[in-house]
Amino acid sequence: MISTLISLPYELTRRPVVAVGDGLTGRLREDAAARRYFDKAIGTADQLAGNLLRNGEIALRGAERLERSAGLAEAATLERRAEVKREKARVTQATGRQRAEARRDAAQEKLERGLEEADAVEAQAKRDARAQARKAAAKKKAAADREASVKKAAADQRRERTDQAAAAKEKAAQRRATAELEAARNNRDAAADARKDADRLEDLTEAKKAKRQSS
Repeated sequence: MISTLISLPYELTRRPVVAVGDGLTGRLREDAAARRYFDKAIGTADQLAGNLLRNGEIALRGAERLERSAGLAEAATLERRAEVKREKARVTQATGRQRAEARRDAAQEKLERGLEEADAVEAQAKRDARAQARKAAAKKKAAADREASVKKAAADQRRERTDQAAAAKEKAAQRRATAELEAARNNRDAAADARKDADRLEDLTEAKKAKRQSS
C-alpha cells in the first residue's frame, strides 16, 4: 500500500507522457528509431523508478516494455530482411523468367531463322534443279538437232545419189531407145531396100519370062 502511494506521483506523471508518446509512435514501424527510442526511454524509466520506489510491478513493466520493444524491433527487422529476401527472390524469379523468355524467344527466332534458311535452301535447290533440267533439255535438243541434221544430210546424199542413179538410168534408157529407134529405122530402110530389090528382081524375072515366051 505504501509502495503504491509512493509510486502514485510517478504514475500520474508517466501517464500523459506515455499516452502522447504512444499516440505519436503508434503510426511508426515497430523497428522505427523514434519508436525504439521512446519505448527504451519509458522502459528504462519504469525499471529505474520501480527499483528506486521498490515497486516490482513498475520495474517488471519497464522490463517487459524493453523486452517487447526489442522483440518487436527484431521481428520487424527480420520481417524487413525477409521482405528484402522475398523481393530479391521475386526479382530473381522475374529475371529468370525474363531470361527463360529471352532464351525461348531466341530459340524460336533461331528455329524460324533455320526454317527460313531451309526454305531458302529448298527454293535455291529447286531453282538449281530447274536450271539443270533446262540445261539438260537444251543439251538433248542440241544433240537431237545435230543428229537430225546428220540424218537429213545423209538422207539428202542418198536422195541425191538416187536421183543421180535414176537420171543415169533414164539417160541410158533414152540412149537405148534412141539406138533401138535408129536400128528399127535402119531395119526399115533395109527392108524397103530389100523390097525394092525384090520388086526389081521380080520385074526382071517377069520380063525375061515374057521375053522367052514371045520368042
